[in-house]
Amino acid sequence: MGVTVGLQPRVENAKKGTHVFRYSVSQNGGPFHVIRDFSQAATFAWTPALVEHEARVRLTVKNTESGETAEDEAPFRIVSRVTGGHAVVSPTAHPLVALFSAPPCAEGSQIRVAFRASEPSPVTRTAAEPCRGKLGNSLYVAGMRPDSSYQMREEVLTGSQVKEGDWLAFHTGLLDGNFPAVTVTTPAVHRTGVAESVIIHSVISMTDMSRPIAADLDGNIIWYLRQPAFLTRLVPGGHFLALGEGVNSANEMRRLQVLREFDLAGNVLRETNISRVAEQLASRGIHSDCKKGAEVCVPGFHHEAIRLPNGHTLALAGIERMFPAGTQGSKERIDILGDLILDLDEDFQVTWVWNAFDHMDVKRAAPADSKCKIGPGGGGCTAIFLADSANGWLHSNSLNYVPADGSLLISMPEQNWVLKVNYQNGKGPGNVLWRLGAEGDFKAKTTDPEPWFSFQHDAGFEPAGSNLLSVLDDGHERKKKHPEAHNRGQVWKIDEKAKTAELIYNADLGVYAIAVGSAQTLANGGYSFEAGFIDPGPSPYGRSIETSADGKVVYAQQVDGMIDYRSFRVPDLYSAPAKQ
Repeated sequence: MGVTVGLQPRVENAKKGTHVFRYSVSQNGGPFHVIRDFSQAATFAWTPALVEHEARVRLTVKNTESGETAEDEAPFRIVSRVTGGHAVVSPTAHPLVALFSAPPCAEGSQIRVAFRASEPSPVTRTAAEPCRGKLGNSLYVAGMRPDSSYQMREEVLTGSQVKEGDWLAFHTGLLDGNFPAVTVTTPAVHRTGVAESVIIHSVISMTDMSRPIAADLDGNIIWYLRQPAFLTRLVPGGHFLALGEGVNSANEMRRLQVLREFDLAGNVLRETNISRVAEQLASRGIHSDCKKGAEVCVPGFHHEAIRLPNGHTLALAGIERMFPAGTQGSKERIDILGDLILDLDEDFQVTWVWNAFDHMDVKRAAPADSKCKIGPGGGGCTAIFLADSANGWLHSNSLNYVPADGSLLISMPEQNWVLKVNYQNGKGPGNVLWRLGAEGDFKAKTTDPEPWFSFQHDAGFEPAGSNLLSVLDDGHERKKKHPEAHNRGQVWKIDEKAKTAELIYNADLGVYAIAVGSAQTLANGGYSFEAGFIDPGPSPYGRSIETSADGKVVYAQQVDGMIDYRSFRVPDLYSAPAKQ
């Protein structure tokens, strides 16, 4: 248990053509679930679930030219590391993550692991999970500083009773590489009772993706993802959704071709790629051909993936379409880059699609007339293929699920709008219900002469079910008029019936980031905002900024030399912000 199994296929008597490989797993005779969908990447590192079980791994190989498929299976038995009824702590491939293997506990109870640096240091706890009886439980323990001694023990919860195990020792390893400097630029005045004492940074270098990191409020790195990835959201329980590089059969690009779910140790739990998604979109009338001169291309994922309460995942992807001369004021045929919302089930299979070209007026060009260039994409665009340049029409950057009516919010910074989409939990027609922002459907209730956000990021209702919408206002339109303008952290009170939006919070963040960022409500009544791309020179930096309930900056943590796409304030690495 807690090991990774390297899987290497061998295809015999293979005919000419490109082969793609799918890996699926069955536990204890149950149904097979896809852990990596058809991909040109033949090998796979499979990490079994952290519980004693019998597993079968099924490999399906498909020849993309002939359509022929072949399958084979291999059995595995996963056993606990517990010996003699005593808990065991083991190192993992991640130097800051331990594997805690606990003796069996009775079904109906819950188990968690408590850990601390040393007495009387404060205790941190993992997420509680159901006891699995004789199968035992193993849990990843994360949130520790490098090269440090810790103590940890299991805690079994039965009703109001807590049964504690013995403290076991563990020493963390060294950081495996270079990491950006994390500095506290505005120290917290009052540290007692801070609910969210961990900041997770989704950092990106100027040239490629980097490894996301987590730091405590003193700026110490306490976790990181072991491989480069574009971290989009946290999933409760210590999982992460991220976009990454990967080969596929649809185009030669690697950037943002893969959607993955990771655990704390950096193991890939599920994975799909844009080529596999494009194959499924064909049955829905979207036929992708990513060759120059073609008409439609689905070039890659971008910016966002979120987890829904039903276990599905929503992800953003790009879609290019060629339009005739005159569209958006062009003098010749024009390539326009739009967006798709993809609803993927628990096996990352497409179940619902929203196509911006079907529901928005393509005649309305982006106010800034942004352009995307062919190749890996500039200015945050996904890659394009159909022409040398494309109009960056929408540049959508966040999704937010609205549980009250099963709808979605999508932030479109190039339009300076937040849209509500008729999703109906995957059964809706996808029509746009309203548009929030300048020239939208709402009247702003405020005394601020320039209240509306522009090129905004991370718009969504929080807490879930409320009518309070938080958003980072990057403020491009204000910046054009007022060179001294800063980013703003905003909260809007939305009245959907009256079509009014009251600006109830409008904090000046004291810095100006040209792009990216996030917004989050904190337990103390304040907010955390990310100004993620400050100083667009050779050494940019991002800053996670906490503001008080009255709009004052009370804490700030900076990541140097990096773009910080989003930051998340959490109490520990097992929790996730409410906004999804």
